[in-house]
Amino acid sequence: MNPPLITERMDLTAVRLDDTSDLPWVHTQLEEIVAASARVQVAQDNLARAQSLARNHMEDSKVRFLLLRLKESAGLNEGMSEQWATLLKECPDDLQIVRYCATRLVKERHVDEALALVERHLPESTQNPARLFARAKLLSDIRAHDQSDELFRRLIAQHPDRNMRVEFAKRLRKRGLLAEAYEAIAPVADQLAPGSKAAELASGLASDYAFYQSFEGEEELAGKDVRIVSMKHAILHFRNRQIAEQPPEKPVSVALVTGSLGPGGAERQLTRLAGELTRMAENPDRLSASSAPSVVMRPEKVEVLVKQHTEPTGSSKKQGLDFFLPVLVKAQIPVTEINKLPAVSVAHQSVPDGNLGRLLEQLPPPVHYGVTRLAPVLRANPFDVVSLWQDGTCLFGALAALLAGAPTIHLVFRGLPPNIRKDRFREEYPELYQALAQVPGVYFVSNSRTAAEAYAEWLGIPIVRFHVLYNGVPDLATDAADADKEKWKAFQESTTDATETIGGVFRLEPDKRPQLWIKLAAQYLKRRPQARFVIVGDGRLHDNIVALANELRVADRLLLVGLSNHVGYWYSQMDASVLLSRYEGLPNVLIEAQLLGVPVVSTPAGGAGECFVENVTGHLLGDVEHPDLHEACDKVESMVDRVRNDAELREHSRHRAQTLFSLDAMLSKFLSLCVPVMPVSENDECMDMPLCRMTA
Repeated sequence: MNPPLITERMDLTAVRLDDTSDLPWVHTQLEEIVAASARVQVAQDNLARAQSLARNHMEDSKVRFLLLRLKESAGLNEGMSEQWATLLKECPDDLQIVRYCATRLVKERHVDEALALVERHLPESTQNPARLFARAKLLSDIRAHDQSDELFRRLIAQHPDRNMRVEFAKRLRKRGLLAEAYEAIAPVADQLAPGSKAAELASGLASDYAFYQSFEGEEELAGKDVRIVSMKHAILHFRNRQIAEQPPEKPVSVALVTGSLGPGGAERQLTRLAGELTRMAENPDRLSASSAPSVVMRPEKVEVLVKQHTEPTGSSKKQGLDFFLPVLVKAQIPVTEINKLPAVSVAHQSVPDGNLGRLLEQLPPPVHYGVTRLAPVLRANPFDVVSLWQDGTCLFGALAALLAGAPTIHLVFRGLPPNIRKDRFREEYPELYQALAQVPGVYFVSNSRTAAEAYAEWLGIPIVRFHVLYNGVPDLATDAADADKEKWKAFQESTTDATETIGGVFRLEPDKRPQLWIKLAAQYLKRRPQARFVIVGDGRLHDNIVALANELRVADRLLLVGLSNHVGYWYSQMDASVLLSRYEGLPNVLIEAQLLGVPVVSTPAGGAGECFVENVTGHLLGDVEHPDLHEACDKVESMVDRVRNDAELREHSRHRAQTLFSLDAMLSKFLSLCVPVMPVSENDECMDMPLCRMTA
């Protein structure tokens, strides 16, 4: 059933809506709508019609069940768990409702509650094979795969039921475990009715298993997600690609690709780079010869492609995914939202090699997303350089860029690798990067030496393959909007005894550890009760911070500014800036503070130590995981007292930051990475030289 058919039926719906007795007809209509609404956008479009149909029948559990299923398809989140729980109370024996309740709990990260729900309705202690079979399926649905797999195997060993093997094989195949799926179904393959779906599954698994054995041996395929194998070998298809050399005077077109335009450091840097490249394209003499004597590449066309900048459906709180969009729009830089592009299946794309086409049909979901949405637009609108920012973007964009024939591809890392940040790790990443390391025209780029070393060690790729592209940070204006000035004036009036202002610019998110910052403020106040504190930024932990500040009795000495486009103004009010992050790339906020002569104290997160001169213009704490707040207080006191009366030290801070992290230096380095033929990277010594010269 497709959406046009649903649209055609709506006229009939209008005639029959008042007929509350025709419940079976309403059931049929809602079932058709749900069946036609597999895609989020279609479900959203059909939701109002379904609600209109259901309006006079909300006492009926099946109507509410179908309506909730449609809301799930439409991506709604608010109140969904409670609505499913209410329906389950009315229908406690309906395993379909149990399934939706459990999967909803998992979506909301209440895994233990989901497992408890399964145990309550389908206990492990039951001896009924049918109930245990249902339990195994439900455990699989909530991604409790170890428990599910063990139960499936036990049932298969105890009961000669072909359906159990077929179901297990189907679920293993969906997870990409081809070898295990083939092993599960092979013993009964010749017993399956010809032409049945089960027989088609068995035949497809046998064919796929033989196909993938031409790439990896049986031992290598065992326990491996075949979608990752597909991704790896689809990338390796391009390891012998030929890249035509271009004359140095030929301008290059650049696509900067990112996940969002939210208020993060990577997004800020990408926006700045887009602006500088655009200005240079309009004014080829933009980059001075003294700052970049060897640069010959010039940008011609610059565009930004972002996965999503509109707010997601079903989100009750604005995420600010479009924070930097107005800057790009004002600069007249074209922005394409990839989520809004139509998905073009591989079958409808030009893929000359048959084996490659077959590999592309079985990819990890993020890679498939890029191949079906990004690759077609990069083919239709080719770029010389496709610059992919951050791991998630590299995952969905790298193969798409190769398929589109992009001569130069950047993998731009903005922090420590995902093997360190477990919440961001995906099984695809090591295979992705190790395969891409074998493809001509692919550059590994990091914004700090620290991050480059961490990626190189993790992946087993020589450090000389990595290029360090330091952030480019402009001189910050210290003017402010009236609202900012009013906030500061009111805060001054409420803290008239203050003799020093300790500040921080960071998102109120777990990685930035704002709670620890508040605890530092409370401890510092015990030493220096005439201090006051300013935090510029916002995030999910705002309410927690307010509560903690009240609890620790620092609220009257603390100003939470929120998001601001005038951070230079706020830095100019600070005597020191403190950052206590667990994870960082190259923190823009430390560079910005240094540009205004503000000393900094930071945890040794990522490349933080590359942003200032230790014990001169800043201090690095000893431990990133468990910062010592006594040490932090000592360091902050030291920097405040040292720099306050030393104008020369402030000037040294400014000069170093302006030289090492200038926009011209960033632009020069970026353009040197836009040549289609792999240049010789810096060796270990050379990579350190700019930093060593500035710290000497």
